[in-house]
Amino acid sequence: MPYIELNYNRTISETEEQKLKEELGKAISILPGKSEDRLMVEIKDNMKLYFKGDKTKANIMIKVLVYGNPLSPNVLNNFTNKVSDIILNIIPNLSKDHIYISYFFTENWGFNGENF
Repeated sequence: MPYIELNYNRTISETEEQKLKEELGKAISILPGKSEDRLMVEIKDNMKLYFKGDKTKANIMIKVLVYGNPLSPNVLNNFTNKVSDIILNIIPNLSKDHIYISYFFTENWGFNGENF
């Protein structure tokens, strides 16, 4: 079960939110064995995100949590590129150098009252 948390320090419209959810749902298949069927997406806007002590520029921090072993750098690079392109196509006035993505992998994930 993958989980994507997107934190943005500006407002995301309802239309942008729906497009993000849909496109991230498609993109998750880049990660082997992952699909939208089990994807959870959390989108938070108007967050207080500072970079270099400044919050005046638009910034997005994305956390990707994945059940299973770490994936290859090549797979993660492909996913990072795809997610960055999705965001740039949907959210105006944002530059690629203000999109940050971090990855976390776990062997322990609880669901339906038990662990996988």
